[in-house]
Amino acid sequence: MQVNDWLVVIATLLSPLIALQVSEWITRRRQVRDEQFRVFKTLMSTRASNLDPRHVECLNLIDVVFHSGSKREVEIRRLWKQYLHHLSDRNYPKDSWGARRVELLVELLHSMAVFLGYDFDKTHITTQCYYPDGYGDLETENGAIRRYLTEILSGNRALPMWITNVPEKTGEHA
Repeated sequence: MQVNDWLVVIATLLSPLIALQVSEWITRRRQVRDEQFRVFKTLMSTRASNLDPRHVECLNLIDVVFHSGSKREVEIRRLWKQYLHHLSDRNYPKDSWGARRVELLVELLHSMAVFLGYDFDKTHITTQCYYPDGYGDLETENGAIRRYLTEILSGNRALPMWITNVPEKTGEHA
């Protein structure tokens, strides 16, 4: 047998293995991309409700799903670290903390949108979401209820009570 014959035999034997490896690589890449889209879509859908557990979960997945060394994924992780630092910065001026939080989130989401092929500008990300006033009212009311209950249960606040409709004394024990 000549060298060409051996090459044909080797190619015939290796081609199913190579095809399987390529198929596995494509499947893994598709799974990573699907997870990146899921994280991005969840962050976009909850961007006006940053206390939503799904929002927090997806923020914490950024390092996992955008893990490659590509320039864009490195930038996404850098913006996430910057945002995370701001979220835990207790010394940032309170009067501008919220506005800066939104600005940093928009930067992060815009970077993710560009990476994933969406044509969203920062204005779109900032303004094109719906968050009913009732959600904010509900969140404020629930926060107040939790604070009052915590104060009552810890003994720092009394539970106000009023006696009403005292029955009149009747009969021989009156």
